[in-house]
Amino acid sequence: MMDDKRTVASAHKRIDELSMNLLELSTIVKLQHKDLYGRIKLIQSIIIGASGAIMLMLATVLIQVV
Repeated sequence: MMDDKRTVASAHKRIDELSMNLLELSTIVKLQHKDLYGRIKLIQSIIIGASGAIMLMLATVLIQVV
């Protein structure tokens, strides 16, 4: 637990601990952002491929009807 004596040394210790926690959280957020970006790019590729296939099928049906 925290001691009740608030000194400059204890303040520096708490700041150093917070700094380490902030660095750790920053690293985690960067990794999660990178993973999320990769997943979004994958979904984007799937949607573009599906859209192209749908357009090709519609063009094929249109050509067969005419």
